[in-house]
Order: sequence, then structure tokens, then C-alpha cells
Amino acid sequence: MKKQIVNLIGSLALLTGIIVLYPRCESGASEMAEMDAVAGMVTDRGGAPNQAKDICLCLTNEYPVENLSKAEQDALLYMREEEKLAHDVYTVLSDQWGAQVFSNIAGAEQRHTEAILCLLNKYKLTDPAGNNAVGVFQNTTLQKLYNDLIAEGKQNKAAAFAVGAKIEDVDIADLLKAMPDMDNADVRAIFGELTRGSRNHLRAFVNNLEAVNMTYIPAFISQQLFDEITSSPQEKGGSICGTCLNANNPNCKANPNCTGPNGQKGCLGNGPNGNNNCIGTGPNGNKGCPGNGPKGNNGNGNGPKGNNGPGNGNNGGNGNGPKGNNGGGN
Repeated sequence: MKKQIVNLIGSLALLTGIIVLYPRCESGASEMAEMDAVAGMVTDRGGAPNQAKDICLCLTNEYPVENLSKAEQDALLYMREEEKLAHDVYTVLSDQWGAQVFSNIAGAEQRHTEAILCLLNKYKLTDPAGNNAVGVFQNTTLQKLYNDLIAEGKQNKAAAFAVGAKIEDVDIADLLKAMPDMDNADVRAIFGELTRGSRNHLRAFVNNLEAVNMTYIPAFISQQLFDEITSSPQEKGGSICGTCLNANNPNCKANPNCTGPNGQKGCLGNGPNGNNNCIGTGPNGNKGCPGNGPKGNNGNGNGPKGNNGPGNGNNGGNGNGPKGNNGGGN
């Protein structure tokens, strides 16, 4: 547990000085459009207005209360404030630069941190964020990080986009580091959804940087994973539960009787993108299953797309990337 938290904090402590931006050309393009069209794509997992309420209801009614390990407790408390940090930074940078990408993603990050709060309430953990104002954090490492990111993002619009990419870079890395120690179904589901959202956010910020002829070099996830994420389209999906109370709804992802085209979480579904805790054999492999799809398998996947670790296949919950499923079939 201590090692897990040290890893989480250590990765963020490095964050403030590792971004590398390379101008690809010098021109008036530095003040080009900030790709508001891209920002419009970043509504995160479907983003219904009542999503936070629905997720809390789902987490209470559709997932069992399980013993919460110390590692899970610490990760939830940390991620609650890390997601708040992302929301707060984007809120300030939206006011500073007026770019829609920041306001759109700030809304998504608000849903992220509220989803974590649902779990804190479910397991009766004290919320570290409480009623703290924008830019105020209980964790001193995150407080310093916030201050540094704001100073960096206020330099110019390109630097602000880079700060956004940096936050999503470290967020994905921290979530992937935490996942191996998460065995509660509800915690894994939320962390998987946060990872998917962060992949979408990273794509948006990288596209905005490209619009001003800048390139982001990842500092926390691998270059291979970064390339896989940014070369693939935005990921779509609804909440982790859909309308779970209706077992026949094709969007249900937590009911053991449901099926659907995108695979299922905690179901015996047979969607084409694989399944979680199932016996399916979708073409992209399966997580938690003895799947045999061409993109790799859980446990022993060794094809070019099926790596054991933070690659693009599936490995008992560690496989990530646009071709795999981590915490929920997508």
C-alpha cells in the first residue's frame, strides 16, 4: 500500500518540469483556432446532465459493498483530489483564454470527481475535498502542483493546452498504476471510466496543440501508448450502468443477465469488443476471460497488440489502450 501511494505521489511530483514542446514551424499559426470543434467532441462518456446522480444510484444498487483495502481507500482519496485538480485548472484556464476545450473538459472532470465522491460516501470515507474552493487542496503535493500548473498555463494559450495534455498524461499513468491493487467491482468500474475519459481529453488537447503547430511529448505514459491513444478516434459510451434496473437494456453493463454490442462489465455478454469476467471471445480479446481474439488474450497474450503490462491488450485488468477493455467493455 505504501508503495502504491508513493508511486502516485511521486509521479505527480515530477509533473511540473517534464513537459517538452517542440515548435514545428514559426508562423502566425500560433494564434490559430483552438479547435473548438474538437472540444465539442469531449463530452466524456455521453455526459448526460443527471449522470452523477445516476452513477451514485448505480454504484449503490448495482454493485455490492465489498471489503475496501487500504490501497483502495488511499487511491480513492487521492484520486478525488487529483480529479478536482484537473477540474480547477481547466476552470481557471477557461476563464483566462476562453477556449471551449477547457470549459467542456472541466465539466467532465467535475463528473469524474463526483463519481469518486459517490464511492467515498458508499464506503463512509471522509471526503478530502470537502467544500474547498477552486485551487484549494488538502494534499500538499497536489496544492503545489496546482500552483505550478496555473502559473505555466497562464503564459500563453499553447502553454495552457500543454498543461491540459500534461494533466491527462499523469492522470492516465496514475490510474494505470492504481488498477492492479483494485479488486472491488465498483472501484474498478469507476477507475476504468476515468481512464477512458482521460484518453479522450488527451486526444483533444493534443489536437489543440497541433492546431498551433506544437507537439506534446509524453512524460508519464509510454510513447507507444500515447501514440495508440492519439492515433485512435474518440471513445464513446454511456455511464457504467446504463439503465441497469432493466436487465434487457442493451446498454446495461453491471447486470449479470445483460448483453450488448460493446461487451459488458460483470456480465456474460458476447459483444464484439470483448467482455469482462466472462467466457466471451470477441475479436479484440477479453479481460478476465480465456478469450482468444486476434488482438491478444488475458494472462498470456503475446501478440503485437496483446501485451502483459501497460500495452494495448488485456492482462487481468492491466491491459489498456483503445483496443482493450479495462474496467468495462467499450
